[in-house]
Amino acid sequence: MAVRDKCFVLKRFLLNDESNTLIAKCYFRILGKKSIIVPNYFSKVKLGSFEPFNIVDLFLEQRNNKLQLVDISEVIPFHKGEDNRDFYEKYIFLSKVAKIVLKFLNEADEDIFNLLTLTPQINNFFSFNYIRFLINLTNILGFSLENLTRPGWINLLSLTSCRSEELKNSYCVYLSPKEFGILKKVSDIGTRPFGIKKSIERNLESFFYRFLEFRKGQF
Repeated sequence: MAVRDKCFVLKRFLLNDESNTLIAKCYFRILGKKSIIVPNYFSKVKLGSFEPFNIVDLFLEQRNNKLQLVDISEVIPFHKGEDNRDFYEKYIFLSKVAKIVLKFLNEADEDIFNLLTLTPQINNFFSFNYIRFLINLTNILGFSLENLTRPGWINLLSLTSCRSEELKNSYCVYLSPKEFGILKKVSDIGTRPFGIKKSIERNLESFFYRFLEFRKGQF
C-alpha cells in the first residue's frame, strides 16, 4: 500500500558507482528519519529532486521492510541564492542542521519537521540562526533555558546547576558567562539577529551536542 508523506532531504548517494538506484536519507513528517530507495533515478525521476535540503512531497511503498519511491507529487527546491559566498555559508549551515538530525533524531515529530522546513529560508546571520535552531530543537526535546539561571557547570539530568560533588560526572557541562549571555539573547524571540564569533558558536554547538548525546543515551 502506498503512503503519502513529506520529507526534508538530509543526504543522498548512489547505491554504487554503476547503479541507477539512489538512496536518500530523509526526515519525514509522519515516518521520522528513514532511508528510501529511488530506482531508475536517472530515467524516471526529475534530476535534482533529492538534492539535500529539498522538501519533497511523495508517495512511498514498503517492500521487504524497505521504503521505495512510487511517485513524487511536489518538490520545493533548496534555494541557493545569487551570491556564491552566501551560498557557501548557507550550505555549511544547512549541513550542520542535517548532521544533527542524522546523528541524534529518529522518531517522527511534527514540530521538528516544521522547524527543519524553515531552515532553507534563512539567508543571513547563519551563526545566530544555527544557535537559535539548536535552542528550538532542544526545547522540543525537553531542554529549556528557563531552567538555567546562571552560567557555570550545568547538570544535564536536571537542567540546573551542578553541585560541587557532581562536577566530575559526565552529565555536568560547563557554560561560560559569555556563552550563557549569548544563549539568553538568542533565545529571546524579539532579539534582532547579530554576529556571533565562530569560537563561541563551536562552544555552544558542543554544549548542545552533549545534551543531545546524553538524551540519546537515556532513550
